[in-house]
Amino acid sequence: MKRRLLKYLVCPVCQVTPELSVTSEAGDQTEILDGSLRCPDCRRTYPISNGIPRLVPSTLSADKQRTAARFGWEWNHFAEMHKEHRDQFLDWIAPLQPSFFKDKVILDAGCGMGRHAYYAAEFGARDVIAMDLSQAVETAYRNIGHLPNVHVVQGDLLQPPLRRAPARPDLDFAYCIGVLHHLPDPKAGFESIVRHLKPGGTVFAWVYGHENNGIVHRVIDPLRKGIASRMSPRALLALSWPITAILQGLAQGVYHPARRTRLFKYLPSHAYIDSLAAFSFRHKYAIVFDHLTAPTAFYIKRPEFESWFREFGLEEVEISWRNENSWRGRGSQPRILATLEAAQ
Repeated sequence: MKRRLLKYLVCPVCQVTPELSVTSEAGDQTEILDGSLRCPDCRRTYPISNGIPRLVPSTLSADKQRTAARFGWEWNHFAEMHKEHRDQFLDWIAPLQPSFFKDKVILDAGCGMGRHAYYAAEFGARDVIAMDLSQAVETAYRNIGHLPNVHVVQGDLLQPPLRRAPARPDLDFAYCIGVLHHLPDPKAGFESIVRHLKPGGTVFAWVYGHENNGIVHRVIDPLRKGIASRMSPRALLALSWPITAILQGLAQGVYHPARRTRLFKYLPSHAYIDSLAAFSFRHKYAIVFDHLTAPTAFYIKRPEFESWFREFGLEEVEISWRNENSWRGRGSQPRILATLEAAQ
């Protein structure tokens, strides 16, 4: 944990800046390795261990605990960065470009193993707070904790240890890729992110789409619900391997060669499966495992997704397809609020 992270952190319960106690630091004193954060109001104490502040609420629902355990295992197993991750990240957040990140304070809400935060930092963010509820933070810290503008935090998206309105939030930009649809209440997760944006700040989210996902509704989701999410992670690895081999053959041998033919648009999930053709087998393996491991997954219709942005008063809203089976969305807190605050 870098000392300057403290200026962003608050007790997730009381919204009060915690008091820092340091037990051990890196030799060059750039990182606090072990210690604690104590809330002066409620007197809760949150540990810092292995360089990561652990500001997790004391009580979590069984569903959230199970989801965190599954994804924590996944990202400690599929821990490596892939060369495709940069282009994939930019595709997820399109039409935002690398220049958008310059000098912003950014939240990666559900950072997993840290692949997106790595590029947010590379694109020039002032500070990237990479937060996850699960033990994936261990992998994230190994992958990105050394970067001078990245902070890895273990925390709950529904109760982040960051300032929220009506106080003065710090976040210029928050993105949440592939996380909201695994929460017990995706809309509540989105609202939580919005409440932590400063006036004029931008939120981006990517969620599974309900539309155009017939194979998922008829085959993948029943397999996930009935069998895969109940299996041990090791057993699910074994199940995922032959499915990945089939996917590899379809993507490289059928979908990608057919993309310039009339047949292509009639192939099920053609845009999505063709997009996987450039990925390595290992990357596809992680994607298959990821789809099957989650105890909870919602497939969200565009009108519902768009209504979140409108309901919470966001402006400059833009909703778009991604691979014709999922939804991207972004919006901004009203800028007039920034003007009013500046005048006070």
